[in-house]
Amino acid sequence: MRLGCLPYLNVKPLVYKLEHGGLPKGWELVYAPPSQLAKMLAAGEIAAAPVSSFATFYYTDFSTCPGICIAADGPVISVLMLSKKEFSEVRTVALDTSSLSGANLLKIILDESYGIQPEFIRVPPDPMSGMLEKCDAALIIGNPAMQCSKDGLLVMDLAAEWKKLTGLPMVFAVWAGKGITPELVEVLHDAKADGLGRVHDIALEESEKLGLPFKVCDEYLSKIMVYDLGERERQGLATFKEKLIAHGLVPDREMAAR
Repeated sequence: MRLGCLPYLNVKPLVYKLEHGGLPKGWELVYAPPSQLAKMLAAGEIAAAPVSSFATFYYTDFSTCPGICIAADGPVISVLMLSKKEFSEVRTVALDTSSLSGANLLKIILDESYGIQPEFIRVPPDPMSGMLEKCDAALIIGNPAMQCSKDGLLVMDLAAEWKKLTGLPMVFAVWAGKGITPELVEVLHDAKADGLGRVHDIALEESEKLGLPFKVCDEYLSKIMVYDLGERERQGLATFKEKLIAHGLVPDREMAAR
């Protein structure tokens, strides 16, 4: 079995055991950004992955693993819009091609909270030398969002904006696939339990790899990220889906079926 995996710090507590000898015999991990993982799942190239929540609304044949998510109930620090202008004055936004949930969340926030519908241009995630040369603002996610310089820029934290708009957590990703078997659910929950018990060790190891302070990585994994898909997270997911439909970002399949 081939499992997809994100190349970001936020997923490490969910996959640390799998990366360190905990994969069942014959299973393997395949790394790709969220947008690519969704395409690989849809094509049947991988069995499951921690995929963007947006993808689970877009691809109707995906099922999800209960009880696991990658979410934030307030500022997330790794899904950001960096802007050269006041947010209400932004007219062009470079979208990180890696992103699905973040890109569509940003469209909702800019429309509902700031009353603007800028032009969106999908480009590789390089905010300083590429994205912001072409556009007023740029969306950047994952490790690059934590590593890049914000000097002279206005910073919008999308999870903080979502919490302000809805009062709910923002669920960025869930484990999903076309065949979530009981065996896979057991493996994923066991890996999650193991990883959450090693958060400080993971933070230390990853801080050295990423060139980020240990305190930043440790607080990110232990205090900012939410890995339990509970009732409030499910409400956040449902609200995200409702707003995606309302903004025409995913089809209203229930209405179409009537």
